[in-house]
Amino acid sequence: MKIKWVRCHSYEEARDYSRIIYLHEWRGKPFYWGKAENSFFGGHMRERDGLKASGRYNAGYRHWIEGCLRHGGALYIGTLDEEAIGRIGEVENFLIHTYGHEMNTKVTAPLSMFQIEHEGDVPQSIAASHQGSFAQPT
Repeated sequence: MKIKWVRCHSYEEARDYSRIIYLHEWRGKPFYWGKAENSFFGGHMRERDGLKASGRYNAGYRHWIEGCLRHGGALYIGTLDEEAIGRIGEVENFLIHTYGHEMNTKVTAPLSMFQIEHEGDVPQSIAASHQGSFAQPT
């Protein structure tokens, strides 16, 4: 499985991603993991690329996301390969369990162990727990 990470510096950069895993990170540590499985990360109801959905964080959350980003938080969006998309809930739970969290409440022992290749703007919390290198952004 592969996850390609993109660090978003604004709500606007993140809003159109869909079928993704996301990570809110503080001080290089996982704060909250989430998924936008059948939704967009942000915005209101719309249709794009065959998905008609609303945003996980609708426009009313924009000020909160922007405030976090401007005051030390980091937001990473992870786009998934086909295998990972089909198991997005399991992948999210695996990442929470493997890398930790501060605010997730629905955490269970993973049903499956995954071999995940991280590439792109790999979050600090993932990079810090791995020896070796990752693919660099293209």
